[in-house]
Amino acid sequence: MTVEAPRPVVPIADATPGEIVRVHGTIGYIVVEPGDAPPALTATVADDTGEIDAVFMGRRAIAGIEPGRAVTIQGRVAHDDGRAHIFNPWYELNGNGA
Repeated sequence: MTVEAPRPVVPIADATPGEIVRVHGTIGYIVVEPGDAPPALTATVADDTGEIDAVFMGRRAIAGIEPGRAVTIQGRVAHDDGRAHIFNPWYELNGNGA
């Protein structure tokens, strides 16, 4: 099995649809799907250049994923309704604040 080297962190504004990127920012807010919908938790991550949504399918809570927390995420960028998303990203919690 080949292990890929970590990608360099890029500004969120440079997260191109279809590309795998690694971005760093602060979680601004969390949206959790209601109990009658399929489980999903969306954390909006922002840096000085923009916002991207980290969407965790099948989850309603993740320890440490909370507003104000600095986080690095990596995954393939998708765009929907003008917003950038990374579904089920690799993530690393980086302390409180960016």
